[in-house]
Amino acid sequence: MPRIKLANWYGDKAPGEELDVDDVTLKALSRDGLVAEVVETPQEKPAAAPAAEEPAAQPETGRRKR
Repeated sequence: MPRIKLANWYGDKAPGEELDVDDVTLKALSRDGLVAEVVETPQEKPAAAPAAEEPAAQPETGRRKR
């Protein structure tokens, strides 16, 4: 579970307090602007480096853009 620091009041929790929240709550609080910073996130799996991808080819439609 991620640990966050609050930027504003959340229920009876004052700004600056740290809370353990689940991913859904983290997303909702971030959307509402209540998260000052994410203090700690669990590292379950190491993120793989994204492979270099080639740009996707656009299918030809027979029409030209002007």
